[in-house]
Amino acid sequence: MRALLDEQLSPKIAALLREAGYDVVAVAERDELIGSADAVLLEVAASEGRAVITNNVKDFRPLAAQLLARGRGHGGLIFVPSARVRTRAAIAPLAAAIEKLLHDHPDGLASSERWVGPI
Repeated sequence: MRALLDEQLSPKIAALLREAGYDVVAVAERDELIGSADAVLLEVAASEGRAVITNNVKDFRPLAAQLLARGRGHGGLIFVPSARVRTRAAIAPLAAAIEKLLHDHPDGLASSERWVGPI
């Protein structure tokens, strides 16, 4: 599965996932995407066959629903709980939890969503 890590999540997570063999890029690593609207990120991710990894449920879920209502799909949404700890020590456990989800869905999420399990 390919994925795009939203801007509010550390790009170190994407680096750890790449080291584990997954095609994951962070918005923070792509100058043309930094500061982009969520709708743009979802469109770019869909065009690249990537799921979006984010903790922004309130914005991305309605955007995904709008695409589906127009008969268009997206690459999937992977939600990270907002209450997770935002420390350097939390980066590796969060990457491991995301890796498990990526491993469990090698063919992608095709217009669906999943939540990252316990960290």
